[in-house]
Amino acid sequence: MPWGAMSGPLTAGERYEFDLRGYVVRHGALVPNEVRLLRLAVVELGHARAGDSIQSQRFTGHLSRHEVFRDLIDHPAVLEPILEMCGPKARLDHTYGITMRPNTAGLGLHGGGTPHDPAQYYRVENGRMYNGLVAVQWALVDHRPGDGGFGCIPGSHRASFALPADPEDHAALTVEVPMAAGDVVFFTEALTHCTIPWRGAGDRLTLLYKYAPGHLAWGIDYQQHTDLAPLMTDRQNRLLQAPAVHPHQAVER
Repeated sequence: MPWGAMSGPLTAGERYEFDLRGYVVRHGALVPNEVRLLRLAVVELGHARAGDSIQSQRFTGHLSRHEVFRDLIDHPAVLEPILEMCGPKARLDHTYGITMRPNTAGLGLHGGGTPHDPAQYYRVENGRMYNGLVAVQWALVDHRPGDGGFGCIPGSHRASFALPADPEDHAALTVEVPMAAGDVVFFTEALTHCTIPWRGAGDRLTLLYKYAPGHLAWGIDYQQHTDLAPLMTDRQNRLLQAPAVHPHQAVER
């Protein structure tokens, strides 16, 4: 399968943007046929039409259902950036998809660099970045300006003070991040981010793969995928290793 136009390590510009804003978008990471196959695979999952609740909007269990979902684990557009962001023993902590009907809302502002969260952090030392949980979000439909979807407070992963309580401040600080189908956005979970209510013409569809350094698990219920081992490549299995202070194998590029 041909890959999208954007792959390989972070460029100097992407690294600077991620450090500055807490997120960076890679445009055209998926070619149209990849997007088409992923959308068909979501339909085959039989996920019920999303309601108004966050729980109804999310689905899991997709890695076992179709190879196209597993291909995203170490897709060339994300593998090397993730190994830089999370280290050579990075692991996929958990993954889920989101569908949203027009005029429905998602999760409000959450995350942030202050107070410190041992699972969600960002720092740079000696020219190297260190992240806790890092989200990779694939857009499978267009997220045009004004449609909603992924939003955040740029630079908040470096904030020294907690987010003010006044909702008016939130609205003034939050920006929407437009994407086209096939784009992917990387963001540190230390970034204060949200889902802006969806106002697109059709349903929103996006997939999130959340990676962590090998010693870290985001929650006690992190997903273990031992049943998937026969379906995956050696590198994919390494990315799904259990968290440990001294993970047994590094991930190969």
